[in-house]
Amino acid sequence: MIDLEDLDTALEKTGYGRFHYEILAVSALSIVSMGFQNGLSSYVFPAAQCDLNLTSYELGILNMAFMIGGIASCFLWGALADNFGRKNILILAHFIDATVTLVCSVLPGSFVLLVCRFLNGFIVGAPGSIIFTYVAEFQPPKYKTPMVCCCGVFFTLSWLLLPLMAYFILPIQGINFNIANTFIMVPWRFFLIILTLPEFLVTIWLLKTPETPKFHFAKGNHRECLEVLKTMYSRNTGNHPENYPVRKLATDMKMEIQNDVVCEGKSQRILRNMVKQIKSLFVSPLLKVTFLTCFIMFGNMFGMFGLGLWLPEIFVRFDQFEKLYPNATPSIKELSQLTNEKNISCESTFDSTVTFNTVVIGSTSLFINIICSLLATKLHFKIIPLTAMLVGGVSSGIFYFLTSSMQNLVVASIFQAGMIIANMTIGSIAVELYPTSVVGIGLSLIMFSGRLGAMTSSYLFGYFMDTRCEIPIFVVAFVVLLGGVVGFFVPRQSEYAKRRKISTASSGIEVAVLSHNGEIKFR
Repeated sequence: MIDLEDLDTALEKTGYGRFHYEILAVSALSIVSMGFQNGLSSYVFPAAQCDLNLTSYELGILNMAFMIGGIASCFLWGALADNFGRKNILILAHFIDATVTLVCSVLPGSFVLLVCRFLNGFIVGAPGSIIFTYVAEFQPPKYKTPMVCCCGVFFTLSWLLLPLMAYFILPIQGINFNIANTFIMVPWRFFLIILTLPEFLVTIWLLKTPETPKFHFAKGNHRECLEVLKTMYSRNTGNHPENYPVRKLATDMKMEIQNDVVCEGKSQRILRNMVKQIKSLFVSPLLKVTFLTCFIMFGNMFGMFGLGLWLPEIFVRFDQFEKLYPNATPSIKELSQLTNEKNISCESTFDSTVTFNTVVIGSTSLFINIICSLLATKLHFKIIPLTAMLVGGVSSGIFYFLTSSMQNLVVASIFQAGMIIANMTIGSIAVELYPTSVVGIGLSLIMFSGRLGAMTSSYLFGYFMDTRCEIPIFVVAFVVLLGGVVGFFVPRQSEYAKRRKISTASSGIEVAVLSHNGEIKFR
């Protein structure tokens, strides 16, 4: 038996098998649910537009409500996860989000839909900020980045499944009834109900999984941490938990001795800890990491939710132009002058060409994401997201020079794959470089920056797409490329890891001290 080990080594000694696969499966379902919420507006809102007599301006407000909700909750979920645990916040968020969507699916009125989309955006920020931390904190060091990349596969899968589900469910004509104008069911509302099922399943599944050992460790709960490690070992190897070879955990946590003793309530202590965590992101040694990762995510979502969400519209305009002028060669600028004819029949229909193009883009992204997951074990954690950003930046600039729908499909597939892969793996940089105690709120800040980029880009495209489309296209190309270039300045190793190596090399002595809030930490 080994008496004393650090946490990373202890994680390696749990083996790798059934337990990790279950964590990956429940996290995959969480990510698919999150992907559904992020992408459903492209399919539900066109069907709801005629049913609720919505104008294009009102549709834009609905889209903005979701993004504003996400921005409003960014810091909240990360701070709560760092104080109350990743698992507890994930369970709460998925249950509330599914309930809100279910209520939205049966109640009438556009205002209800507006409130629900704001709440969806507010709540879905929790899994968006936390789920990758939850997965990574069960992994030995060499599997962290590969598992985050693997999770990205499931976000891509959700954007592949969503149009297929919409294609088969929304045109159904047999779902149409109204009870006293308070309980209404039509195909797009039934579609929303279907999308709640994965979230309710995730809620139940997470109740049976443990909190991450790194969260327990960071809180000083070494006994609970060891119990989780024993469970992991037993599930992976089939051996009895007591056969787990590690008996005690060494710690590399550091602190300064506190001379003042403060008596305060639990709520005040939690609030003070949240403020302290946020402040720590903006001072050395985390300031550089915070600035770089936030800018990279800003650039990523600037492209992904700006140009990325306009891709179906560009497909439609290419198709319209080629039907009107079969022998002409269109440019993006000419396409911007085309306007779509509205569907006045209120029937939910889908153009087969657009659906095919969307599936091709999703399939390409899924395939490339799988390849990146396999390569992640052989590459440094920052290589994949930064390469994907550079590829996305170059391909977005090429859009302006396209002259056919086939060219558009090829470039769109490359662009969307690059943006999704980068979006899913930028989080691995934070997981590697932030200490466990602030990684939740750090990821929340990164997502906050990304959603600001998404809102800015959405406004830019909406304002210029029908007049000067070259402006948003080239701005996206510049911002995404700049995000990739900035990524080269991301440190290859966290300051905490460097200090730990120096400390280990110079001395094996640890000193326990008592802080003013009663926590025991080590020097």
